[in-house]
Amino acid sequence: MTSGDSTNTTGGNDNNNNLVGAFRDKVKLMQTWKPGSTPSNRDRLELYAYHKVAVSGDAPTSLSNSANAAERAKYQAWRSKSGKSQEDSMRLYLQEADRQLRVYGSAAVPIPHDNTNTNTNTTNQESMSPNINSRTPQTTPANSNVGESSSVSNTPRGIAAIPLLCAAVAESRKSYLRRLGQTSIETAWWKRQESLCAPPGSLTALPESFLLSIARFIEHITLTPPGGPGVGGAMIGTGGGVNVRNLIASFCWPLHKCLLVCWMLIILYITTIRSVLNTCGIIVWGSRRTGLSLNREWIEIFPLVGHSIQIMCESHQPLTCRLVGLILLPFSSLVSFINRTITNITLASSSMILILCVTWWYWLLTVPFLMGSLLCTAFSVGFCFVLIEFAGV
Repeated sequence: MTSGDSTNTTGGNDNNNNLVGAFRDKVKLMQTWKPGSTPSNRDRLELYAYHKVAVSGDAPTSLSNSANAAERAKYQAWRSKSGKSQEDSMRLYLQEADRQLRVYGSAAVPIPHDNTNTNTNTTNQESMSPNINSRTPQTTPANSNVGESSSVSNTPRGIAAIPLLCAAVAESRKSYLRRLGQTSIETAWWKRQESLCAPPGSLTALPESFLLSIARFIEHITLTPPGGPGVGGAMIGTGGGVNVRNLIASFCWPLHKCLLVCWMLIILYITTIRSVLNTCGIIVWGSRRTGLSLNREWIEIFPLVGHSIQIMCESHQPLTCRLVGLILLPFSSLVSFINRTITNITLASSSMILILCVTWWYWLLTVPFLMGSLLCTAFSVGFCFVLIEFAGV
């Protein structure tokens, strides 16, 4: 017994030392990190809060009255994580840091010229040069392992793509028209997308595949207007005339934005349903038999879905994203409330599943109805943009 106890103690100390070492290395990395796109204030505060709890423990009970708005925001973020152990905070910091590294990427570093490696440098520079013609991301993530470090957990591909899809929704009508004017059938944006929550062709990927098929059909109509495919279409009207492709694209622009938020909704739904099924399997059969972790499902996946919804609700996001985010906001609030009030993971996850089952009518009837209404509104608004384009505004 004594020998076993000393072995367990040594193993526990080794694990703790490994965690502290990984935490320190990650903090150094994040201090020198230059993100490819600017992280949101919420994400910055999330990292700050986990770091403060890991290093300094719980936040003080009060804050000085002379504190400015930035200091108050940091204090509130720190206090929201109070109650977590320093070890848990280190683990959560590692998970959040890895998620942000995947979502925001790293800024391209200029490659020095070297006469001996001219071809290699040219290729690398071309691959890293940004697309200056469009704010729409060229493709959604195709591999969840790209850019990953050895983390305890992996963010699902679909969830990691939410910020990219939000950026695509933010594309203005003029940018959209300009991008389509430089796009051919072979380089169409929707044509290059693939299902993110499951392998293409599988049953789970069916909702995404159906949406992508609709989007590709609309994009094909936009890129092949009357007057010849890929040449901008015929000119109608008097004087300088109006480009037919631009008229069709103006009509399809609201539909394009709505299809993007529908894609985000499908990703969130599939991720949540899969996590609920995994959680039920763990509760019934146990982690050892299922090979799944309840900690991952409840401490990571559910909060990631809630965090993605909060990203959609941020003030800088386009109106379409914020509307859908507000529709889904009760889910994020439920996760936060249960995390604050119930410390037992099994009880917390069971409570969440029970609440979702009781409120099934909202998620399976109300939300789809509201999304259908949004698509009908986009179809109607498309006619307004056709008139705007026809008038040359």
